Amino acid sequence: MPRLLARRVPLTGVLRALLAGTMAATVMTACSGGDGGGGGGGGAGPAFDAADTLRRSSAAMAGLKSIGFTMTTEGKPPIMVRGGEMKLLRGGDADGTVTVEQSGQRVEMEIVASGDSVYIKAVTGGWRKVPRAMAATLYDPSAVLDPERGISKLLTTVTGPRAEATEKVGGKEARRVGVTLPKAAVGGLIPGVDSDVKGQVWVSTADHRLLKVRGDVPPAAGGGDRGSVIITFTEFDAPYTIKAPA
Repeated sequence: MPRLLARRVPLTGVLRALLAGTMAATVMTACSGGDGGGGGGGGAGPAFDAADTLRRSSAAMAGLKSIGFTMTTEGKPPIMVRGGEMKLLRGGDADGTVTVEQSGQRVEMEIVASGDSVYIKAVTGGWRKVPRAMAATLYDPSAVLDPERGISKLLTTVTGPRAEATEKVGGKEARRVGVTLPKAAVGGLIPGVDSDVKGQVWVSTADHRLLKVRGDVPPAAGGGDRGSVIITFTEFDAPYTIKAPA
């Protein structure tokens, strides 16, 4: 990812970009999607129960202790985050990089959430530390893997699940399911989402884990830019050790 830094980003802006952007986008787009692009290879015709696929995926994701994922964007979705890689523990500790866009400039920064603190480091300068409690007022990353608040829960709130195809994602066979996520389920997570979100998710046929999501993020209220968010889940239950930076 590019390492461009035109000016110092305010700490509040960094926190909002990370916590209200990356993690919220992860949860939201776990049940949102676009036009079906990016699935890999021409898929076979659907021959599976879409609702049952989502139920099984919800159960599989509910038991995870850790997850790794990458996020990329296409177009100009109305969120500050443009890309990133993250390792996340169920309790909310996290380690990774995030690229945000502010006033037309892209900035890459390192993020570590450990214990009671969140640490942020841009390309220049050292680590900045804020209390976890302050960060949680913007967004609580521990919600992502919480079976009552995160991905697992949202997989059960979608409406109109429909079988679309069986195809490969990262070499693994997956079922692609189209869904609609009610705005009430995501409006509190991402400011500006004021309509239901059409979507697609890819679920592994082997272990029912969520492998990939492609989401068309709607414009903010009043119109504006739109674009896609692509999230690929790369590791499940990996033995991550996340420590505060020295």
